[in-house]
Amino acid sequence: MGPADGTLASLTLTDFRGFASAKLALDDRLNVLVGGNAAGKTSLLEAAFLLGRGQSFRAARLDTLIRYGQPALTVFGEVRPGTGYQRVGVEVSRGEGTTIRVDGAPATRSTLSKALPVQLLDPGSQELVRGGPEERRRFLDWGVFHVEPPFLDAWQQYRRALDQRNAALRRGAGDGTVRAWDEPLAAAGEAVDTHRRQALAGLAPEAEAQSERLLGERAAIDYHRGWAEDATLTEALHAGLDRDRQFGSTQAGPHRADLRLRLYGRLAKQSASRGQEKLLSAALALAQAGQVAAVLGRRVILLVDEPAADLDRRHLQRLLEALLAAPAQILLTTLEATAMT
Repeated sequence: MGPADGTLASLTLTDFRGFASAKLALDDRLNVLVGGNAAGKTSLLEAAFLLGRGQSFRAARLDTLIRYGQPALTVFGEVRPGTGYQRVGVEVSRGEGTTIRVDGAPATRSTLSKALPVQLLDPGSQELVRGGPEERRRFLDWGVFHVEPPFLDAWQQYRRALDQRNAALRRGAGDGTVRAWDEPLAAAGEAVDTHRRQALAGLAPEAEAQSERLLGERAAIDYHRGWAEDATLTEALHAGLDRDRQFGSTQAGPHRADLRLRLYGRLAKQSASRGQEKLLSAALALAQAGQVAAVLGRRVILLVDEPAADLDRRHLQRLLEALLAAPAQILLTTLEATAMT
């Protein structure tokens, strides 16, 4: 891995939220954005997130990010050598939707994510601990996407089969019609589960070690795949057909998977303080950033919004030391620069 491989050299915004235009030249390691409330610091992180994910971490609709009275926004980044990409851009238009380009060519969100792997650590990241399983699946799958290349195709096949099976359940189709989807669903679902387990084999030990560094207590991470461990997915689908009809959707499969996070032997979502939630979320994000960076041979872009919130000085210092040790380019916001020293 080169000293700056894959990092953002610059970030350019046009008509993004409150910015008519802005351009940031970025250091390949640490960038601290200082300012008061409503100064636009988080919006800059959001723009970088959009550039790496093709979506926002604050808004469901991208057209709400366009500056008032303007027809479109653009976010453009120059990526330092080492990835095969040099330029990435996203345009969001009120009339024409979202356009993604990598090196000038039309691209998909998955191509964008490969070009610029972006991870977020903000107050909303604490939903990894206290939120529902979907938050933890979304977190897990971002890493699996990067470290297990066949995962995306397996997941897309699974979602297509799942949508078809659920449609058959909703319209009250006969058993034969519903079960016709069990074989393709199970084949893709077992592949999704395998890729997740392979990624977790590297992620979980490091996340547990990071939690010990940050919290002084080693977390335990247990993976629940979404159906019984003593059955194949095909068997689970057959056995659960009556229940699926009752709910009108498939109740077994990797779309029901979860990560169970424990501290001091108890489920963290039931017992952790806000500070513990934040540090456990950070442990997961740091471990995943390290895993992705090692597999890709390049740094991850790590966006950190107000790290001092909910932390005392001792634990904030531990977090800052861990961030600086990560194989990442860091964009970090703070109300006061003195809080970071």
